[in-house]
Amino acid sequence: MKLLTKGSNHKFGLLYLAIFIFAISDALFAYVQSTYLNQYFGLQLVGLIFFAAYFLTFIITNIYPNLIAKYSNFKMAIVSIFLRIICFIIFIIDASPLSVGIAFIIFIASLILTFINLDIFLEAFTKNATTGITRGTYFTIYNLGWLVSPFLAGEILYYFNFNPLFYLCLILNLILLVIIYIRFKNFGNHYAKKQFKIYDTLAHVLKNKDLRKIFTVSFLLQLFYAVEVVYGPIYLNQNIGFNWEQIGIIFTFMLIPFVIFEYPAGYLADKYWGEKEILFVGMILMAISSIIMGYFTSVNLVMWAIILFLGRTGASLVEIMRETYFFKKVDVENIDVINSFRSTIPLAYLIAPILAIVLTYYSQFNYLFVILGIILIIGLWPVLTLKDTK
Repeated sequence: MKLLTKGSNHKFGLLYLAIFIFAISDALFAYVQSTYLNQYFGLQLVGLIFFAAYFLTFIITNIYPNLIAKYSNFKMAIVSIFLRIICFIIFIIDASPLSVGIAFIIFIASLILTFINLDIFLEAFTKNATTGITRGTYFTIYNLGWLVSPFLAGEILYYFNFNPLFYLCLILNLILLVIIYIRFKNFGNHYAKKQFKIYDTLAHVLKNKDLRKIFTVSFLLQLFYAVEVVYGPIYLNQNIGFNWEQIGIIFTFMLIPFVIFEYPAGYLADKYWGEKEILFVGMILMAISSIIMGYFTSVNLVMWAIILFLGRTGASLVEIMRETYFFKKVDVENIDVINSFRSTIPLAYLIAPILAIVLTYYSQFNYLFVILGIILIIGLWPVLTLKDTK
């Protein structure tokens, strides 16, 4: 049952604005976070910090349904955004490495928790028949925020330093806090007195073949993001030799597929096709791009932009099909399953540093991307055996 209420169209618009602001703030820091941490810690320690951050996040996301049930989705959204504001203040004052490390761990957890909060707001106003279109619109707007951010972040770092970027992120999160507070304070607590047990949720997911397979697809997509977002910028900067201005240009072009492909793919999945075929094409493109990254060493900006564009084209197709398929299978009452679905994000970011640490210790950095491509090829099996919703 969807919690459709009077004025839900109005709240769709406000929610789209909220996700756009959230995306800009998220993306501004995402592609420079590993480089920022590298100023305080070595590359292997950066991996350990990411591991600690996502280990904490994985634990919290699995108890988050009960916190939402006790305090409401609105209140937990306010808390998660406020924590991120505090973290940016710590980054701005140029605190000690210990403070920066702890703040970063809290920042990562609050980021994913806010994404879950926004997920729940959206699902409450979405009909199953239009899940692909609604999610396509939602993620197109979200990815517009990501599209404008890499170039801006690259320009800021090229001409200034990290502090102007942190000030901008701080302002954006303050605006986000105001939007959520003003427009969703009367959202209500739809899960009061409910108790969610992680073992019951896990048993439910494992018992349902289609849910189990789309969880696997989600994990593989997040593993792709984890490797590309955390280690891609370092690789291009330190191994290939691009400066931050060039990286900003490459990443801006790279993100265009998320803006131009997701809405049409969601529409086609709703009206004409199922999700399986589009998922398969997307996974193949991601795998090919990753493997090429591992072997391509030329300092050719155009070629690198094309290679990364290819991978993100695949990722955009997988992302919207994952969202469409999953949210046709669950409803807003299944908050525990939604949280578990989003826990594939920290789980992937737990695995990625382990891969990176092992490979940088025993082998060359570039093989991280080759291994990622091979894993994605292996992951085609659950896609091929998935049962379409149409």
